[in-house]
Amino acid sequence: MGGIGIKFKKIIKSRVREKREEMDLTQQELGDLVGVSRQTIYYIEKGDYNPSLILAFKISDVLKTPVNSLFYREPIIKDKVESLSIKEMKEIAEDLKMNQERIVSLSEIDEGELLKEFEKNELGNIAQKLGYSFDDLFQED
Repeated sequence: MGGIGIKFKKIIKSRVREKREEMDLTQQELGDLVGVSRQTIYYIEKGDYNPSLILAFKISDVLKTPVNSLFYREPIIKDKVESLSIKEMKEIAEDLKMNQERIVSLSEIDEGELLKEFEKNELGNIAQKLGYSFDDLFQED
């Protein structure tokens, strides 16, 4: 398979808070059970800290949830698009002369369809309107 492809850059997200709350554990209690501070649990839940594999498995064991269900990768653009207000989405769509559904589709589209649905310059324009560069949200391979 030749040619240039474009992929979404991804971040690691977690369901730690959701699972911890289901088990009625505080951040402090979970931290004590896995050997880290409350602050570490807070930063993991907030998405500001990616735990080591050892810590991820410890958390997984305590929360009785498979590691791949607890931690997952998600396109950065999905967060950015989903955090837009209706007004912001409308303004971006008008500026780009594009309908809002097309922009929203970036939070749902399969990577394999990305270049079939969007041209590189369109992706760059959308990234810019979201306050990012093309390279912040996408990668070429």
